[in-house]
Amino acid sequence: MNKLIADEDLTFEALQDDPEVALISDEVGSREELIESFMKYLKLSRGNRRFSDYYSVKLFGCTVPNMFFTMSYRFKFESPVPVNETFLVSEPDLYYNKKAFDDGDVNLCFVIGYSGSGKSHLTREYEGEGIEKVELDDLVCAKDHFTLKQLKDMGDLLYSFFTGEGSKYYITRDERPVFGNHGEVFVEFIKFACGYAAEHKDKRFILEGIWTYLFFDDPSKFDGYAVFMKGTSLVKSKFRRMIRESGNNISTSLDRFFDFGIYAADTTFRDINVDKWRRHFEKKNATVIKLEDNRYTLLAQNIMGRINAINDCYVHGNKAGIKRIMKRTSENKRMDMTEKTIIVEECKRALADLK
Repeated sequence: MNKLIADEDLTFEALQDDPEVALISDEVGSREELIESFMKYLKLSRGNRRFSDYYSVKLFGCTVPNMFFTMSYRFKFESPVPVNETFLVSEPDLYYNKKAFDDGDVNLCFVIGYSGSGKSHLTREYEGEGIEKVELDDLVCAKDHFTLKQLKDMGDLLYSFFTGEGSKYYITRDERPVFGNHGEVFVEFIKFACGYAAEHKDKRFILEGIWTYLFFDDPSKFDGYAVFMKGTSLVKSKFRRMIRESGNNISTSLDRFFDFGIYAADTTFRDINVDKWRRHFEKKNATVIKLEDNRYTLLAQNIMGRINAINDCYVHGNKAGIKRIMKRTSENKRMDMTEKTIIVEECKRALADLK
């Protein structure tokens, strides 16, 4: 049985050569090293796996299996799901340079995903922080929806664009050329926003919309910014949008439908860029990979939180603590039955391991 190492002495290097502990570093250098580390973990006794998970949570904030899952995406040169199935299957969300953006070291963030994928929910944490947020959808026939005063109230970035070099795009639907380049407004605005952000380092900006990776083939041009990518599948996103907009009045719904309908062909033909962007950013060290927040992932997070607490009790020899967790879980009438069963059984196994 492992002896507990005090937190002040806890380092990855100190544990690396311990035959009874197996950890995966967040700086693992290759796919082969990753697999070898995880195989070592799987060969440990259940009790030693608990110690390994305890140390992993202390050092890296997640268990060894979770670290394996996260790092495995970094070494995949092919899509985790076949490209032709990404319109059906959701992938994890990617947060590239999030810490740099949160700390103010980067002041421009692109939030990308299909309409209805949850982009607005993702950026909700930044509300009220003096950040200018622009929904790229608002660039389409902006004159139909916003006066220049309203654009000014929304933020200096939009106003500066439509009253300056982007003034030719401040048009109504009737003024839009039928056979024009309908992606041009997105390309020109994004280029403008990059320059504007560089000149206004004291401000932070979020550009939200799928158009970024539809009209820019080379994701490496965005390496100096923050990029958050929703992994919600196309089908699920469109379904969510349909439900969301069904609450609008008929006039508003039809109006928005005709505004965006002309861009449907661009979405279809350029959709391969979605996969290209994901493959580019998911392998970067500055990217945090997070499963989509749905019922099942939230359930898994709740279960893992309690299992971490059980492991904490286990490594400290705290049988009473494990029994308390089991009792509270058994008596919790609001807890999901699946969650309750897993936690109670894990408590029983931990108590058995302590004998």
